[in-house]
Amino acid sequence: MDDSVTLSSLLEAAALKEVVQVGDEDIGSPSCKKVSHHIIGSDGALDTTRDTVASSDDEEDDDEGGNNGVDVGGVEDERKDSFDAGNICQECGKAGDDLKTCASCKSAKYCSRECQLKAWASHKEECKKRSAELHEEALFKQPPPRPDCPICFLPLPIDVTQCQYQICCSKFLCTGCIQAHWMVQDELDCPFCREVATPNNKSYIKRLEKRAAVNDADAIQFLGGLYDEGKKGLKRDHVKAAQLYLKAGKLGSALGYRNLAAAYHDGRGVMMSAAKEKYYHELAAIGGYMDSRHVLGEIEWNTRNFQRASKHYAIGAEAGHSGCLNDLKDCVKIGAFDRNEYARVLRAYKKSVEESRSDLRENSPLKQMMSMLG
Repeated sequence: MDDSVTLSSLLEAAALKEVVQVGDEDIGSPSCKKVSHHIIGSDGALDTTRDTVASSDDEEDDDEGGNNGVDVGGVEDERKDSFDAGNICQECGKAGDDLKTCASCKSAKYCSRECQLKAWASHKEECKKRSAELHEEALFKQPPPRPDCPICFLPLPIDVTQCQYQICCSKFLCTGCIQAHWMVQDELDCPFCREVATPNNKSYIKRLEKRAAVNDADAIQFLGGLYDEGKKGLKRDHVKAAQLYLKAGKLGSALGYRNLAAAYHDGRGVMMSAAKEKYYHELAAIGGYMDSRHVLGEIEWNTRNFQRASKHYAIGAEAGHSGCLNDLKDCVKIGAFDRNEYARVLRAYKKSVEESRSDLRENSPLKQMMSMLG
């Protein structure tokens, strides 16, 4: 169906297997793990060309702002409680209920952009430290729950070959519900909104751009995938794709951040950067994208940060990611993860898998077809 697309056929989740007990054997020096960096586009196809231009990253210039902070002198301690209460500008001391909070550290408040710029030289170090702390806290929090399929109301599976994106209504549907609908319909309309598939590429792109124009994060991310691969009549443009991925990520698309991370790995439309690749995988993981969580675990494992790797694997395994569960066993074997805690994670993994399992999904010919595309 033109208006539905697999979220990814390249990253097919491993089939659920019986988890064996971790043994006591010495496995020697931990080996490196292979990290997957494919960009997930409109149908999972991988484009290996590299049209590289300057980075499209929008990070704030560290040197922004002046060097002329206001000397608050003896009143600084007196105002500390007021700063904590959030009703006084940290630069000029003006009180008010409409102060703006620093977007990075979420703590300093200012009455105007001018005061923020004046305070930047003295605030920068504290801001970066607090921002890093907040990022670390968010990174290892439990991820948001997976959304439900709006038809069967079961959680959408981590196995992305069992999901499809509908550009007509911007819904992710499980392939079980799609297959069940198509079996009783004469035409390939959307199982959720009943919109009939577009007749040609021009109408298809027009429909997608209409949703992207109202800041639909999933539509913007999907449009980026089409530009990345040059599909549906669009000219291949990796720079535009990277820009769309970034915009989608900021609007809430974890997959947008994940694809931007892959772009930084491959040098697609941005300059190659391992640091930015990891950063955007982190943002995707915070947003609940478990394949990025798995990649982060592999990155930490390969740099011998086994404790951090085990944290990533444990979070992913609890959410039902089989790759994370398998790699977590390696962490147990080398003593980087507690065996009793592994048993708890294993129970959570089984529960998560069971909650999203259905016979319609498992036996869907549509799922099997999409698996073969990968």
